[in-house]
Amino acid sequence: MIKALNIGLKVRTLRKNAHLTQEELAMACDVSWRTISNLERGVVMPTVPLIYSLAKYFDITVDELLSIQITKNKSMKRFRAETKLIEVIYKLDDTLLAHIEEYIELLKKNFS
Repeated sequence: MIKALNIGLKVRTLRKNAHLTQEELAMACDVSWRTISNLERGVVMPTVPLIYSLAKYFDITVDELLSIQITKNKSMKRFRAETKLIEVIYKLDDTLLAHIEEYIELLKKNFS
């Protein structure tokens, strides 16, 4: 079963990866920014025309947009964790981000 939150998380991630605001995406899809906000929070299910517009805008298939898994072997639990980390990272100042990047490289080096 397709859940609104699953689609919303995907749309938010696609939008942020494209460095778009909700307003910019809304304009591109001919909807209000509130529609995009509600969609990303899982409050509403997108309409068929909006699904088509989003898929076309992000150059993905409708199936990719609506599928529960983002890629093979990636669970929604992992996708949510990644999305949460992305949101935290966006809020960091440059200095802290640089420190975290160094720390992650050390972790990868010593624990991979």
